[in-house]
Amino acid sequence: MRSNLFIVLMTALILGCHPSALIAAPPTAACPLLTQAEIGSATKASVGAGSPIGKPTSCQWSGGGKIVTLVIRQPLAGKSPVDQFTSSKARTLPGITIEPTGGVGDDAFYIFYGGQNRAGCGLVVKKGSSVFEVRVYGFDLNDAKGVSKTLAQDVASKF
Repeated sequence: MRSNLFIVLMTALILGCHPSALIAAPPTAACPLLTQAEIGSATKASVGAGSPIGKPTSCQWSGGGKIVTLVIRQPLAGKSPVDQFTSSKARTLPGITIEPTGGVGDDAFYIFYGGQNRAGCGLVVKKGSSVFEVRVYGFDLNDAKGVSKTLAQDVASKF
């Protein structure tokens, strides 16, 4: 009887420790993924609390003439977030610049309007099967790239 109990407990322990059981589901709420302190440090601005934009998978913070948005991509029109990432990265549209970058997630690219210095800059990041975008407004383009990358690194560490 004792050996049967030992086998049952060991089996439960082994199954409970299977690597797939240790992988957390990707976040589905955007606002908890960035703190006001992280955003303030990256933007050098005092921002208010984040608030969802329509759905919990998107959030926006603003203050001091700066705006930060975070969107966690969800399946759309039969396309997974990774499929959306791949097609967006390959897309060419007049006036829109796609610029690959490294150092965050598994793959990432900036997206911004060419010739526009302060129109907003997004950084779209793929990490595993998840995709998110950090978009910043109120910065010159070069500063926007650095700010969005810093914030994207903060977000990616939570996936």
